Amino acid sequence: MTAVERRLLGRVVVTSDAAVARAVAGEGATVVLVGADAAALGALAAEVEALGGRAALLVGDLSDPITGAVTRATLAELLGELFPD
Repeated sequence: MTAVERRLLGRVVVTSDAAVARAVAGEGATVVLVGADAAALGALAAEVEALGGRAALLVGDLSDPITGAVTRATLAELLGELFPD
């Protein structure tokens, strides 16, 4: 792939949308997949990686306030690991 095709290399995209995940993975993004169906997220993560991206999974129902808070905390930790000082 050329640099133009990998314009999201080094970027992180958080999404629950499969089409978005596939599109940004093809451009080299690390994709944080969020949703309630662990099996579906796992399958999508495999697709993301096959397209050249990296995948991380956060399983939970984001309409639940506690899950939302845990997701935010997990993302903060994950992003800190991806972009250390």
